[in-house]
Amino acid sequence: MRSCVVPVLVLATACIGLQGQTQERCPTATRLEPNIARPGTVVTITGVAMGKSKVDEVFLTDHRFDLKVKVLEQTETTLKIRVPPFAKAGRQQLLFLTKGTDPAYLEQPVFVLVELEDDLVSNTVRSARQ
Repeated sequence: MRSCVVPVLVLATACIGLQGQTQERCPTATRLEPNIARPGTVVTITGVAMGKSKVDEVFLTDHRFDLKVKVLEQTETTLKIRVPPFAKAGRQQLLFLTKGTDPAYLEQPVFVLVELEDDLVSNTVRSARQ
């Protein structure tokens, strides 16, 4: 669990001040596929500076609870994660814990919509009624 949002803001501000080196120094996710997933689904995240030397841990967050996810594959430009079986339904934002001497949580501008089996059944029934 995050104890403070301040490190995120400090890291983001420090990265912005690097002028031209932002993408090399700060892990940034630009795309997430698929953007609708069920527990157990493998999600591919594309971006920059996401290698093992930059990103230590990956979380899905609804801003109340941060759920650590297992990283299956990690390169400088892609991460593959599996949505945990106990993931909460709803819109979840990607969150990185950076690596280094001064690690910080860095919220990413990408989201995944987690749907549970019950949600899929409800949507199907609702669609059939219309």
